[in-house]
Amino acid sequence: MKEIQVYQTLLNQWIEQYQSLHDILNCEQLALEKRDFTKLAALSNEKNEIVKNINHQQILAIISKGKASQPKLNEVKKFCLQNLELSTSWERLMNLVEQCNFSNEVNARLIELVTVSTKRTFNLIKGFDPDNNLYNSTGDRTIVKHYGQSLSA
Repeated sequence: MKEIQVYQTLLNQWIEQYQSLHDILNCEQLALEKRDFTKLAALSNEKNEIVKNINHQQILAIISKGKASQPKLNEVKKFCLQNLELSTSWERLMNLVEQCNFSNEVNARLIELVTVSTKRTFNLIKGFDPDNNLYNSTGDRTIVKHYGQSLSA
């Protein structure tokens, strides 16, 4: 029975950490959508701290020191899936991990879109738009020229 409590405690810690990470990733997505860069900076620090804690906990679980309180990660999974009480917690943890991975991918794509949009805006301000091509008489695209010169940054 004591072994179950050790595993449940470990799972609870991971679930709590991944739930915090999930919450931060959701806030990060909202900040990205609103382009609230002040909020993003604060969230970035929080996210980095939680990820560091998660990695530290998992490293401790991976490195077995011969103690019951430090089982290897694959041992945790195997034990949890064989135990009815723990399998629900393990599945909840895996769901959270999957949600965090998905949210992180969404945020990465949003960052990419914001970066591309900002670059394009900056190029337009400078008077250069590589995507602003016109079709010539043969149907080919040509770069917009200004007074006989290609516009460039």
